Amino acid sequence: MHDDDRALRDQLRAADPARALLPASPTWLDHRIEQIMTDQSSTTTTVTPEAPRRAFRRWMPAVGVAAGLAIAAAIVAPLVFGGPEPTVESLRPPTDGGLASGSCLVLEPATVAAQEQAFAATVLSVQGDTVVLDVTERFGGDVADRVEVAQVDAMTSDFSGVPFEAGQSYLVGAVDGTITGCGVTGADSAELRAVYDAAFPG
Repeated sequence: MHDDDRALRDQLRAADPARALLPASPTWLDHRIEQIMTDQSSTTTTVTPEAPRRAFRRWMPAVGVAAGLAIAAAIVAPLVFGGPEPTVESLRPPTDGGLASGSCLVLEPATVAAQEQAFAATVLSVQGDTVVLDVTERFGGDVADRVEVAQVDAMTSDFSGVPFEAGQSYLVGAVDGTITGCGVTGADSAELRAVYDAAFPG
């Protein structure tokens, strides 16, 4: 054995914290080893890297289903609940001060262009004296999604207004919260549509 080997061994012995203890007897060592081998409480479970992977695989389908349900709810909910409530405003029926329809001037695009509100609408319902219009197109002014107006009584009116019929489409003009008669408001015909298109080009 070389001197370097002896010096290294001496250093190892000096660093041994149990160097001052007496050696254990062979009988005690055999007994302790047997005790360790037969003691079940000292057995530990080794967790392999496969365990987290198996757990992750078990959770993946559940996570996928939850994500799918969340997306479906985001798409279906607006359809089921109808989205935001439509805005509604009220307009007064035409009042032309006793002016008969035969005395109305010929309708010009300038008259329609002067309307504060101009729009196309379809009659959703006529219940009693109340007509509900569903606005389908806006030509001028701020108009709500739906407009409520009192029905024109053809028997007592001055004939400058047109009674609304459920399911029919109309072109409507209004000034100062009152629907304009004398041909400005009427059924959505090709003739009246041409006047509105000329009044609101583009």
